Amino acid sequence: MTFASITLSGTLNNKAEQRYTPNNVSVISFYMNIDRYDGRSKEVKQHSVKVNLWGDNHAQYLDSLNSGAEVLVIGRPQIEQYTDREGNNVRAFVVEASKLNLLSASSGSSSSNLVDTEVYNSSPSQSDSSDFSEEDMEIPF
Repeated sequence: MTFASITLSGTLNNKAEQRYTPNNVSVISFYMNIDRYDGRSKEVKQHSVKVNLWGDNHAQYLDSLNSGAEVLVIGRPQIEQYTDREGNNVRAFVVEASKLNLLSASSGSSSSNLVDTEVYNSSPSQSDSSDFSEEDMEIPF
């Protein structure tokens, strides 16, 4: 069980892509830009974060996840480690999304002013909070 959760809002900087794992599980991936205020430099800095959305039931939202779309993502933060083509070890921040809220569609789509308030659940490998007992739901401090 993990207690780490993060909520991010930002703008997609590329069109979401769908791929399948060897076990035929759908994964929709995209990068989103997050604005963060840096107190030292007194300016807003932009960071790019990779988001993975697991499950076959999310393919219908793939067309809405275009570059420029504003989204709210809730999920588990993770660090992905891999070796790039030049042989360098790379660490990247990734969010394994459990919920996605499309705040507005990108300007390139036909529904650019559409605001969708429905929340889409993801990550079928995670259990819902209804699987926990009342004791598990209590705050331990």
